[in-house]
Amino acid sequence: MPSRSSINLPLAHLRFVAIAMVGAYVVINTLLALVSPLTAGWPFPALTAVVVPPMVIAMIHLVIPIARRVGTRP
Repeated sequence: MPSRSSINLPLAHLRFVAIAMVGAYVVINTLLALVSPLTAGWPFPALTAVVVPPMVIAMIHLVIPIARRVGTRP
């Protein structure tokens, strides 16, 4: 029979993934809302080039630490 800690590990991992996905969704939509008035008519690759750097910074310094702190609690 599996121990309780081995059962909690997949649940903690799923919780981490869910929190990271929601965080990424919020960050990307916020960035697109802020940038879209300034980049109206730009080609999609140019818009992506503008949005990706702040998205990566937000994921590394904001979303992932929050997801690790909240999502991996037993």
